Amino acid sequence: MPMLGEGRLRRLMKRAAPGGGEERKATVPLLVAGDVVVMESWNIARHADRSGSGAALIPPEREAAILEWNELGDRLNRSVRALVLRGMLSSPAALDESVAGLVPRPLRALLRPIARIGVRYVARKHGIGGEDDEARHEGLIVPILERLRGALAGLSGGSPCLLGDFGYADIIMATSLQGISPVEDRFLRLPPATRQVWTRPSLASGFADLIEWRDRLYRDHRRPGAR
Repeated sequence: MPMLGEGRLRRLMKRAAPGGGEERKATVPLLVAGDVVVMESWNIARHADRSGSGAALIPPEREAAILEWNELGDRLNRSVRALVLRGMLSSPAALDESVAGLVPRPLRALLRPIARIGVRYVARKHGIGGEDDEARHEGLIVPILERLRGALAGLSGGSPCLLGDFGYADIIMATSLQGISPVEDRFLRLPPATRQVWTRPSLASGFADLIEWRDRLYRDHRRPGAR
């Protein structure tokens, strides 16, 4: 939980990076696997490759290409995050949904100011300010989506995967599209107002082929109801 979980998150970060955790931004994802604590998606994927028994998410011979997609996914996520947080602040219903697991329905509106403080706290943490307007971020998002579309158009052999076999490049780009058009509730349930905040109708319509690609990957590689 924003703010409420900050102390525990910072303690875990110190375990992951002794001596440097306090200086870093306390953010997720962060993996706790027994005594192992791993920060950041890329490092978590590398840990999965070291400890797992399946096909590698980041094969050494493709690491450079995957790093390029990782950087594009990070840029896409930064803009999506800014738009979602702005949308949350302007949606009383989404703010109420954000505290749905904490209080009964009749009390949610009373906690709306606290929920708004939490959203603003996250925005400040990620350096998102009033200048982060929708048009500017969509201008940053569109070239990345066009780059993904071009890469997918160049695939051959019937596989939907960016580098031939399913791996981290597919994961980072598919999950980044969550802020354009969220996946079906059977994969990740979102309340209605929250789903609306996470949806960019014009981008979802203009890049419907990418949403279909993402949905295919979810059907092929993720169990319904997984968290």
